[in-house]
Amino acid sequence: MPIKTANKANPAWKRFMTDHMVTSSPHPLVKKTDRFFLMGSCFAEEIRLALETTLGADKVGPDYRQVSFDPALAQVDEIPDRNHLNTYNAYSVLQEIERLLGLWEPAADDYWQVDGRIQCPYRRLVFANTPALFSQISADLTRVLRQGFDAADHFVFTFGMTEVFVNKQSGKIANQKPGYGLGGGVDETTYHRAGFSENLGVILRLVDLITAAKPKARIFCTVSPVPLKRTFSGEDIFVANTLSKSTLRAVLAEVAEQRANVTYFPSYEAVISGGDAAWEEDGRHVQRPVVEAITRTFVKTYFSP
Repeated sequence: MPIKTANKANPAWKRFMTDHMVTSSPHPLVKKTDRFFLMGSCFAEEIRLALETTLGADKVGPDYRQVSFDPALAQVDEIPDRNHLNTYNAYSVLQEIERLLGLWEPAADDYWQVDGRIQCPYRRLVFANTPALFSQISADLTRVLRQGFDAADHFVFTFGMTEVFVNKQSGKIANQKPGYGLGGGVDETTYHRAGFSENLGVILRLVDLITAAKPKARIFCTVSPVPLKRTFSGEDIFVANTLSKSTLRAVLAEVAEQRANVTYFPSYEAVISGGDAAWEEDGRHVQRPVVEAITRTFVKTYFSP
């Protein structure tokens, strides 16, 4: 197991090199009766599934399967097969929170047309055959997200990348790279690699918006260990991935320093410390038993009793 709760966190590198174990000291901050709102990439989905096993499905949201649509006429990510909407970067997470709080809504014509279908630039793989259906699905998603937000006592976010694509029309950040899933964005977006200060400002705003609406909420953050599938930086993928993850890790350390209700949980470090054994054969996705072990440690570390 790559991580465990210890009365005192391991302070010595020599000891770490003996067992490659990441330790986390107990800090009882939440109750097992509390509800959680999760958002992020596929690693957030894995944490969600593990939390559902530990706490019960009713304690984890949003419940995207409440969005009703005809698969012959529309697509909403991989719902209902997966009860998750992948959100990869800090900008996209913030945009969703701003949207469910009523602080931002895309213009009625803010969509891409791809092979006779309408695509949402800001949510992964959301397509509809008509503008009316697209509008309905968009509103349903926002409603479901707001329900999950309102029901939540605490929040868990995983941040995955710093390479983003800016929608030329709106200035907002697209959810995915151009052409993803046979979608649009090739002509509609421009590439941008967001640095430390940009990501810091985005995540601080995210935290402040949640805190204003839910002052008692604890916000848990981590870096998704899932590496970039590809880079648009012109660099080697390993170099680009290291920069992306280290930037986000440094940002989250600063956010936790500046905001007392933010906790960084070292799931990223736990996975990386496990070496090759932590990964599926593709080298990108974390083995489910590893995620389950990390989530058990999360519960043991932060839950009371």
